[in-house]
Amino acid sequence: MKPRSAVDLHLHSTASDGTLSPAALVAHVAARGVRLMALTDHDTVAGIAEAAAAAREHGIGFVAGVEISVSWRGRSLHLLGLGVDPGAQTLARGLAGQESLRQERAERIAGRLDAKGAPGTLALDKLRARGVIPTRMHFARELVALGIAQDPGAAFERWLGRGRPGHVRAAWPELAEATAWIAAAGGKAAIAHPMRYPLSAGARRELCAEFRACGGHAIEVVTGGGSPAHREQAISLAVRCDLEGSVGSDFHDPAIPWNPPGRLAKLPGSVRPVWRGAPFPGLAADPETE
Repeated sequence: MKPRSAVDLHLHSTASDGTLSPAALVAHVAARGVRLMALTDHDTVAGIAEAAAAAREHGIGFVAGVEISVSWRGRSLHLLGLGVDPGAQTLARGLAGQESLRQERAERIAGRLDAKGAPGTLALDKLRARGVIPTRMHFARELVALGIAQDPGAAFERWLGRGRPGHVRAAWPELAEATAWIAAAGGKAAIAHPMRYPLSAGARRELCAEFRACGGHAIEVVTGGGSPAHREQAISLAVRCDLEGSVGSDFHDPAIPWNPPGRLAKLPGSVRPVWRGAPFPGLAADPETE
């Protein structure tokens, strides 16, 4: 078995589409041996203060983060902002725009579901009553609760995935624009789970080259649920494009077994860790060598 990483810089809470509150999430990852974590909710920093306070109580390093939906050559990608100032005005304006896009997309998803006989508007009303910013995962869980799908995976397969009745593309900001938000907030930008996107090897290299040129810092080399082959490809990509590497589970829910925190492989020595130096917290020891 490969040595496990004590770092997890891709985690979600109830501030977006995770199932644990920020404080409960911190307790969960700390109990699993994580020594440095980031909260990276979708297009929001609303859970950062609660999570940071909990991390202090549990004695683990904490990184303020966010996961931003972006567009590159017409494709939707996810960009991590790590070590950001949650109060930075440029980032706040960008995330306010993201919320508006999500709310608009949610209405379109609801309408499309209604048109195909699924209770989209009812699901959206329930989500808004809870005060959440609706994501597709939120819709999937509501369709399960309403008896329309057996589980979230089935909801995506039948209703919400690409090409399904409730799939709606959003006009997310361009990669370079969101990278600039992160830089203005004092953080480092990292491409999340780069091997999940349906890109050719050449397009993936072009993505990383353009990202590096516009101020990007890293790619997520070790990803929850990623195969060893994908990890090796990501290592090669990071080295070739002179990008730092990140480690993240993309954890949302303790009931989902494929990406638990505390089970990730360590970043290989050939890749520079994104968490070394500013803007990351000064730790008594490197979390990977304690």
